[in-house]
Amino acid sequence: MKIWTVLALLTAGTVSLSAASPFGAWQQHRQRRLDRQPVPERFDIRLGVAGSPVRAGSLYLDGGIGAWLAKYDDSYDWYDNRLRDIYSDYNGPTRTTGAIGIGFDYAVCRWFSVSADLAVTLLWHDSYDAITNQQVRGGTGAAIYLLPRAKFMYMNRRNVRLYGSLGVGAAKYVGFPKLSYSYTSDSGVHFVDNSLRPCGEFSPIGIEVGRKFFGFAELGVGTLYYGLQAGIGYKF
Repeated sequence: MKIWTVLALLTAGTVSLSAASPFGAWQQHRQRRLDRQPVPERFDIRLGVAGSPVRAGSLYLDGGIGAWLAKYDDSYDWYDNRLRDIYSDYNGPTRTTGAIGIGFDYAVCRWFSVSADLAVTLLWHDSYDAITNQQVRGGTGAAIYLLPRAKFMYMNRRNVRLYGSLGVGAAKYVGFPKLSYSYTSDSGVHFVDNSLRPCGEFSPIGIEVGRKFFGFAELGVGTLYYGLQAGIGYKF
């Protein structure tokens, strides 16, 4: 037992001397320098989830996400409007999954990256009979976003990175009654399709924590989401 105690004391003393030696100090200094360097990998792939897309909600049905709506058409006179408002079916609140997406980044240099995000948002609602208040049908829609982005690194370290980004792209809205519809006039039936629209997103601040496997969170405002987006990624 005494032999083991002596060996443990000798080992502790050796480690202590090593840490206090110039070589140990050099190792610590070298590690600190490495930690301040950017990650050597230039590519990364990200999976993220964002909050409710306010823009998609407003384009899907009047009133946006969470609103209850009765049918109302300003093209009719006041009396007819009132009757339609009372006796027509009405829509329940619009619900959404939020924006779920995948992104690819390429580090051009230490302070600048280019990326492309592909995301989708699902929306749905129920419709109710105005007399019985029973559910009669439902509706669904999807918003698909393709968003190239420029990403500017405020701080680029191996384990922590701060950045901001700006992106402009296109969005396709599928199953949105307000954007794709038909109407009849004296000249015949007309079809309207405004489902392909520009989109944009500005994120003033974001953070990545981790080296190869990392987590990220960013604040943003735009077509894709308002508020917070968070997720995980891998650098290679």
